[in-house]
Amino acid sequence: MSDNFPSEGVPPEYYHLHVAQNLPGTGGHHENVRFYYGEERTEEDEIYPPHYLTFVSSKYNFAAREFYEEYLYDDKGQVMFIYARTPDVDFPKIHEIRLYFDGDHLLRLNVKVADDLNSFEDNAVSTASFKEVYTGTTIPEQYKEACSMYKSYARRFLEVFKAIDGNTYL
Repeated sequence: MSDNFPSEGVPPEYYHLHVAQNLPGTGGHHENVRFYYGEERTEEDEIYPPHYLTFVSSKYNFAAREFYEEYLYDDKGQVMFIYARTPDVDFPKIHEIRLYFDGDHLLRLNVKVADDLNSFEDNAVSTASFKEVYTGTTIPEQYKEACSMYKSYARRFLEVFKAIDGNTYL
């Protein structure tokens, strides 16, 4: 899929949820979530076949701290991959967390930390170098809460997608 359609690729199909609110103690909060979907194969030739969630990207802030997450799903709605860039695990450092799954089974966890990062701006994050601090098939105690939270988010995003998809005009 490409946002540069029609010059290249297929036009992307997604639902875009934008939340703008003023939160106590942190001020303006903006959240942008995109739900990319595919069409289910059916035995009949349907003009508007049912959809299934394939990918979610979520970018949001709390005060000056920026967060970014991605969730990849299989055609049965099970999360296969989670990526999170977060300053929350060991503030003020930025962590990258990658979780790989086969169904409910964790295949691998990969955690990286940004080196010498003094700013949370997108430009600084994209140019930061990350060093690997953990790779394995189990979740160490210091990452259990964060990993559990991301798995919960993956389930919640699937529920939100189903609610949106079930309430569109087609």
